[in-house]
Amino acid sequence: MKKLIILSIVLLNTMTPINAQLVKSVVSELDPRQSCTIIYASDSNTAFAGNNEDWTSPFGTIWFIPAEKGKNGRVYFGWKSHGRIIPQGGMNDQGLFWDGATAENIEVPHDSTKPRYYTNLIFKAMEECATVDDVIELFGRYDQGGSYNGHYLIGDRFGNSAIIEPLTVIRKTGKYQIITNFLQSKIKPENIRDTRYRLAENIFKQADGLSVNLFRKILNAAHWEEYSGSMTVTLYSYICDLKNGDIYVYHFHNFEDVVKINVQEELKKGEHLQSIISLFPYETFASKRYNAQRIIGLIQERAQENGLDGDEGALALFSEIKRGNYKDYNLSVVAEHLLAVGYEFLELEKTTEAIQTLKFAVSEYPQSATLYDALGEAYMIIGEKKLAKESYQKSLELNPDNENAKKKLEQLAGR
Repeated sequence: MKKLIILSIVLLNTMTPINAQLVKSVVSELDPRQSCTIIYASDSNTAFAGNNEDWTSPFGTIWFIPAEKGKNGRVYFGWKSHGRIIPQGGMNDQGLFWDGATAENIEVPHDSTKPRYYTNLIFKAMEECATVDDVIELFGRYDQGGSYNGHYLIGDRFGNSAIIEPLTVIRKTGKYQIITNFLQSKIKPENIRDTRYRLAENIFKQADGLSVNLFRKILNAAHWEEYSGSMTVTLYSYICDLKNGDIYVYHFHNFEDVVKINVQEELKKGEHLQSIISLFPYETFASKRYNAQRIIGLIQERAQENGLDGDEGALALFSEIKRGNYKDYNLSVVAEHLLAVGYEFLELEKTTEAIQTLKFAVSEYPQSATLYDALGEAYMIIGEKKLAKESYQKSLELNPDNENAKKKLEQLAGR
C-alpha cells in the first residue's frame, strides 16, 4: 500500500505527520450544526484549557470515573442519551485535556502495516496517557483509516498542546492554540476568517498573563446563541486548570455563575454522573425559553410517531411526558416551558396557537397566576374581552399582588 502523503502547507505551528492516526471520534453522535470553540494556553507557571460546547441537547452531563489498575481517573463532559454516555471532552487525573469540534470531511487511507483499533482511541489515551507526546505516540501505533469530519485539541499540565487532524498533527509553538470548525492545515494563518477564532486570538494576544478569568472572557466572547433556526447554542462551558486539577463549569453561556470542581476530590466519591444543570441554583430565562422550544419540537416529533396530528396531539403528548409515561424521554417539563412557548407564539402573531398552548398550560398548572395573566393578554389581542377578563380575574385571585392584572381589569372595565 502507498504511504499516506502528508499535507506540507507551511504554518506558524510545527506540523508532524501521524499517518492517518486520528482519534476515532464519535462523529456519528455529533450534530453537523455544532460550532464549538476550544482553547489551550500555558506559560512557565500555568496550563489552562477550555471549551464552549455548542449543540442542541440541553442534557449536559459530567461523568466521573476513578482510577483503576492500569487506568487513570477521568472526568468526561458530554451527553446522556437513551441510557448511553456520549463523552465530548474532559481531562484525566494526570492533567491531560482533550475536546473536539466538527470540520470538513476527510478520507483517511488504511495502513495495513499497523493493527486496527476499533474503539475511540481518545478514550484509551485518557486512560493511559499523561502527556501530549504520549497521546501522539499512542495514535501512531494503530491504523485508523476511514472517514472523519472532526479534529481534536489536546493539552497537558506541562505546557504542551497539539491539534490532531485526520492527516496531521499541529503542535503548539507559542503560548496558545485554538480550534473551531475548520482544519488549520488547509489554510494559512493570515487567511483565517473564522470570527470565533479571531476573537479568541485577539484576546490572547492582548492578555498580560493567563488566568481563569482570561479564559472565561474568551469563551464568553466566542459563545454561540441561536439566531438561525438551528437551535444550536452554547449549552455548557468549562475551563480546566491542568496543573491544579480544578475545573470551572458554566451553564448555558451564563459566565457569571460558576461551579468549581476539584478532580481528585470528586473522583474519591467513586464513579458517578452529575447533570450540569443540577449544579446551579436556578435556570435562566434564556435556558427555559430554549428548552421550551426544543421540548415542543421533540413532542411534535413523538406525536407524529404515535399518529397524533397537529398542536393538540403535541400538547396531549406533553401531558404524557409530564406524567412520566415516556421513560425513554429524559425531559423535565414545567409551567415556564409552556409560558415561553405561549409568548413565542404571540411574538410570531400566531394567537390561535398561543391561546391553545396557554389554555392547555392552565389546565396542567391551574395554580399559576402567571399563566392566567398570559392567557388574558392573548385574549385581549384578539378582542375577546369577556375571556380576557375571566383570565385576569383568575390570575388576581391566585396572586392578589398582580399589578398587571389589576391594570388590565381597569382597562377592560373602561371599555
